[in-house]
Amino acid sequence: MERRGARSALAGLRGHEIIEIGAPEWERLRTYIQADLVGVVVAAAWLTALRFVVVFDDWLIAIVSLLLVMAAFLVRAIHMIHRYRRFAAVVVFATANWVVAILVTAIVPFALATLALAVLLPVLVAVQHMNHARLSAMLGATMLAGTALVVVGRVYGGVGVAAPAPVTHALAIVFIPFITVLVSLAAWQNHVMLVARAEALQESRARLVAAADRERREIERNLRDGAQQRLVAAAEQARLAQCLLATRPDRVGPLLGRLSDDLQEASAELRKLAHGIYPPQLAQYGLETALRAVAQHSPLPTTVNAVGIGRYPPEIEINIYFCLLEALQNATKHAGGQATVTIALLDRNGLSFDFRDTGRGASPAHLRAGDGMINMNDRLGAIGGTLTIDTRSGGGMRLHGHLPRSALESAGVRRSTREPGRAVRAALVGTWQFIARLYTGVQRTTHPHPQRYIAAGLWTMLGFALGAGALALLGYAATGLRWSLAAAAGCGVAALLILVTLRLLRRQRVERAIAISAAITWCFALGLTAMVPDALPYATLVTVAPVLLSVAYLRRQRFKLVMACTVGTAVAITLAGRYLPGIGLGGHGREWLVDLLVIALVVLGFTRASFLAWQNHVMLVARAEDLQESRARLVAAADRERREIERNLHDGAQQRLVAAAVQSRVAQRLLATQPDRVGPLLGQLTDDLQEAGADLRDLAHGIYPPQLAQYGLETALRAVAQHSPLPTTVNAVGIGRYAPEIEINLYFCLLEAMQNAIKHAGEKATVTIDLRDQDGLSFDFRDDGVGGSPQLIRSGHGITNMYDRLGAIGGTLTIDTSPGAGVHLHGDIPAGALPGTPACGR
Repeated sequence: MERRGARSALAGLRGHEIIEIGAPEWERLRTYIQADLVGVVVAAAWLTALRFVVVFDDWLIAIVSLLLVMAAFLVRAIHMIHRYRRFAAVVVFATANWVVAILVTAIVPFALATLALAVLLPVLVAVQHMNHARLSAMLGATMLAGTALVVVGRVYGGVGVAAPAPVTHALAIVFIPFITVLVSLAAWQNHVMLVARAEALQESRARLVAAADRERREIERNLRDGAQQRLVAAAEQARLAQCLLATRPDRVGPLLGRLSDDLQEASAELRKLAHGIYPPQLAQYGLETALRAVAQHSPLPTTVNAVGIGRYPPEIEINIYFCLLEALQNATKHAGGQATVTIALLDRNGLSFDFRDTGRGASPAHLRAGDGMINMNDRLGAIGGTLTIDTRSGGGMRLHGHLPRSALESAGVRRSTREPGRAVRAALVGTWQFIARLYTGVQRTTHPHPQRYIAAGLWTMLGFALGAGALALLGYAATGLRWSLAAAAGCGVAALLILVTLRLLRRQRVERAIAISAAITWCFALGLTAMVPDALPYATLVTVAPVLLSVAYLRRQRFKLVMACTVGTAVAITLAGRYLPGIGLGGHGREWLVDLLVIALVVLGFTRASFLAWQNHVMLVARAEDLQESRARLVAAADRERREIERNLHDGAQQRLVAAAVQSRVAQRLLATQPDRVGPLLGQLTDDLQEAGADLRDLAHGIYPPQLAQYGLETALRAVAQHSPLPTTVNAVGIGRYAPEIEINLYFCLLEAMQNAIKHAGEKATVTIDLRDQDGLSFDFRDDGVGGSPQLIRSGHGITNMYDRLGAIGGTLTIDTSPGAGVHLHGDIPAGALPGTPACGR
């Protein structure tokens, strides 16, 4: 990603262009911290001006010093993001906010209302950047920091800074809405990320399928144009040598010599192709050894450094290997002949690599458009990693890939390392889980029900509305003020509206329920602040609850409206809390009652806001989880195919070529001593070469059938049906030519279905395939075999691969089966998902 303006000064003055392909959300984190930094600097400047113009108190200098220290920590957090220490940056950002907020409140307790939201900011930012465990720890820390803040603000009397009322009012009126804007922006980022992450994963899944299919075509073309042609030519040479044996025996010896050389070259070419498909060093010795082997044959001087690298699951090793191989190939093409390359592998708090070349660098726009970098990002993303690129013109290029420990553990990697602070984190996680159970009364799950969350908030507001109404009635009885009676009536109306909203919620009208509950929430916050101005810190937390609740459920335009209303309500409650007298709840020695009430309310407000942040995190994970798993399965399936192709080449055609080369040398030697044995040997050699050519042709056709590329889907499926051991009928209505990614995915889905039927349907089963192009492309696959359990069939790799393939091109798959009733598969690709539809000849 490009740095513009002041960002480059904050993130480093090296002039590099940073492109975070694998983690664009970290750009948002950096921008957000920079916005917070601007607010801190403005506050420090304002307080400095107050110190020398209005309030001549040296404690203001102490507050300014704290703010400047916080600014330094925020700059440090920005540099940490630039140096790929993203989690540490979030922790520094949070710690700076919490510590400074508590210390400033201890000096000037009237800042409590302004800083309550500041304590909440870090966890809202962290929602989209942390896993469950780390976010739970941060939520626990947020609750502890918020409790400490309100206790200090209400119990400790401060140091006696006497600021004029207009000054404190102005500070609150400016900074409470400003921090509310920051909270709303954090919620907006989470809202955008809910959609963007799912879209990005969908696009990445489609690219991975397309990349795997391009590799299939390339492998098939290399086999057809390389080893297969050589085998055909070698068989002709062997046949010619057999014919010349009777008429021109003097020409047979040189011909066999050339044949042996050609076969050795063909064997070397096939070995190189097989190693490029899946290197044997990787499977036998691991990532480090395989990369060192690549470095030895690189045209650029390449150094590989490894620290703590061991063996990893195949899906991790193969993906990192091909990412670095792609990077090395790019450097060979573009870095220049004088460039050098360094590859560093490190296993510390996760598996990471740094690829550096000293070449010419590249334009960020060119890198973004390149398939190589996008493929690297997709591969790393499929196994839970991220990719970041650092480049400048003339300054080489640096690629940093990181696979966090959580991704390694998910893949089965265990490391006996002592993580610092594990006990503290476990305590914070336990704190949050305890609070969440108390708040909801039920254990949290990874698949939240929106009605449950909204209902919990509505019931909480109902209790507060009834309690506030009772409090207003008591105020009216004690003071006789009519507006207290009006406030009690307002609370009653709010309670009725909440009950209506709960009824709407039971009817699944989520958006309307959110709108009504938001309006009730804002009115409640405003009314409470008007009655009890000291409750302003709690009211600020209540005000932002609707925007946090709306993240996962509202559409973009409605969400923007909620954001605007949230900021407007923040201004209104600030004015009410600063300028209205309230009902005098704290008079006559009852200040302790107000303090206790405010502390309880603020802690509850932090609990609800933190819980909503947790809900948004769960929704982010839940929305992306299925797509992420599908993407990982596609990459794993492609890598399994690579290994299978490499094994078939190694154990089949490659061994045949080696044996044929030996046979030709033996025949050449027998010419001088036993010429009568040469003829049968050449006949056997010709047959072996023809069989090897046929095996290689069948392998190439299985990788990518030539009929599919030349004639289309219908012809390719009819060719498969002709060779199927089960009677198979293909019916096609309106089928023409389609984009290659459509044809190949449908072809392999139906091929997988036929292979499953051959294995499991029974010998007497028959198969029918119907293809239709009517308002989209669809197929129906039916066999009348033994059928099976739907759960068992859905859990198989074959059906899962079909789901993933069709999903990657925008299609769907449904299964209808039962024991004894055969299997019916229906696949559908909507017309809108067919690229180039008008040009498809339909």
